[in-house]
Amino acid sequence: MAATVTKAGPYFASGEISFSSLRTNFKETSSGSISASELRRNTSVTDKNPIVPDATENASISTGNNLAISQFRNSIKYYYITQTGTDTNFDIGAQSWNSNLNKNILKWMYMNGTVGSSTSSAAAILSSTAHNLTIDVSGSILGSSGRGGGTAGAPAISGESGGNGLNINSSGANNIVVFVRNTANIFGGGGGGERGKTGATGANGTCAFVQYFQGGCGCPGCPGGWQDLGCGQNYGNHCSRRQQCGCWGDCWWQSNGDTRYNNCKFVYSVSGGLGGSGGNGGPGRGYNNQSGSLSGAAGALGGAKGTCTSGGSYETTPQDGGNGETGGNGGDYGQVGQSTFNTGDGGAAGRAISGSNYSVTGTLNTNTIKGLYNP
Repeated sequence: MAATVTKAGPYFASGEISFSSLRTNFKETSSGSISASELRRNTSVTDKNPIVPDATENASISTGNNLAISQFRNSIKYYYITQTGTDTNFDIGAQSWNSNLNKNILKWMYMNGTVGSSTSSAAAILSSTAHNLTIDVSGSILGSSGRGGGTAGAPAISGESGGNGLNINSSGANNIVVFVRNTANIFGGGGGGERGKTGATGANGTCAFVQYFQGGCGCPGCPGGWQDLGCGQNYGNHCSRRQQCGCWGDCWWQSNGDTRYNNCKFVYSVSGGLGGSGGNGGPGRGYNNQSGSLSGAAGALGGAKGTCTSGGSYETTPQDGGNGETGGNGGDYGQVGQSTFNTGDGGAAGRAISGSNYSVTGTLNTNTIKGLYNP
């Protein structure tokens, strides 16, 4: 982190203080007149360009009729803070403003480096009351990447929202301006992709096997839950015999009939395969994913259908489970994440600039700003 303070001033640290020098430094003109009334310290927070501004450094300058030139010793006209290097979750209000943020002195916050966020918090934030502040951006302010649905820390299905770039939530503020230079990158994070839908469960089927139940001279019944396919006869396999004798004392065995059997079929269900789980959604583009893939993950393969047991065979064939859907892609900077056929949504896009009580000017195009930015 690097944030340096500079000032227009301090003026008149030593030596003579003349009206002409006061005119030059505070009225900012080298000619013409300047009156004592113009040199009084102006404390109105709605004045966008006070000649002698209210500032901590200017506290000794009178706001009334007891004005004295000596009161301008070490006075200032403007206040500047310049950010360079790389910072995360940069708090504009926490910088070294010397209690001038809520005073009417014109102030500039130069964002020349890179600020970003890897969390849901904005990359840069101003939540303190401020007046006459210009946030001058020539560097990068990058919101966080939204995580894909189903990934660690994200919702189970929907993609996570992308983070905001710059958030301004300055209550009671006056004249806060975001000035966008042509080298600026103020980008909201891309939303995460939605998790893919679980594949369809395969249709169930049935298996069957046939078994012969042996009887005697009568047809045996099938066991409970079995289908009766009809009786058959075991020819030559006698169910019973009796001895017969003739008048001359000769005897023989005579069959009373062949044995009977029943042809029985047992049918049972087998399950279709389970659907494969959907793939996780891809991450959005953001400070923590500036060049990585945005692609969602492939869904898992569907489960295999059930098989027949006990020597049976398919009567109606079950189906394998369907493959899981590929997860949705993450959105680019300032874009929503891709939705799938699952029950959620792709993550919302982060805003380039969010909040209220500010205006935006400068070079405004798709290269400098990605995402919504108007209050």
